[in-house]
Amino acid sequence: MKLLTITAFFALAATSHAAEKVAVKATSGRFRITQEYHEDQEGYGEFLETVRFADTMLSPVRLSGLSWPGHYDISPDENWLLRTQKTGSGASMAMLYRIEANGRVSEVMGFDDLLWKVFDTTSPYKKKDLYHNHVSEAAWTDDGTTLKFVLKGTEASAPGDDIVCHLTYDLKTNKALPKPASSKPDTKAPPAAQPDSKSPP
Repeated sequence: MKLLTITAFFALAATSHAAEKVAVKATSGRFRITQEYHEDQEGYGEFLETVRFADTMLSPVRLSGLSWPGHYDISPDENWLLRTQKTGSGASMAMLYRIEANGRVSEVMGFDDLLWKVFDTTSPYKKKDLYHNHVSEAAWTDDGTTLKFVLKGTEASAPGDDIVCHLTYDLKTNKALPKPASSKPDTKAPPAAQPDSKSPP
């Protein structure tokens, strides 16, 4: 598993900002995730999202900022943090972080790509050919060792029909796998080929 350590931050360059709010807090109170919207003089802004520890000896850790706020879910053992993040109209991605006792926060690199590789191998469509693609659902198992996901996409020529993939991610093995065939169907059937039809751009 490749992890990228995110360093602590101490300075902000934005010129105006809204009040900081708590997005989610660990049940034990060990840490919380805060969000604060910053806007520059030209009107462009981002949500600055930060892991803040109850232990004041541990420095706050800035997560990557984007124009939309992230949605966060903490694992039952409080060692992992899942972030689902809007990245555009009808699009989102998933990020996974390891929260260590010493205050280090490490991101699992390539996590979102790993999930969508399962989609690509189980669906008649590929992520790159979809009009929209997003993480529709995400949840921890009770023991906190597995994440369950539902990925959804829409094909360009039929944007009203969802293409769905159910999968799981094992934190111990760093493997994402499709749910067993006994679960509900993971994809819709591909459209029948038409004699003179062309593939969507």
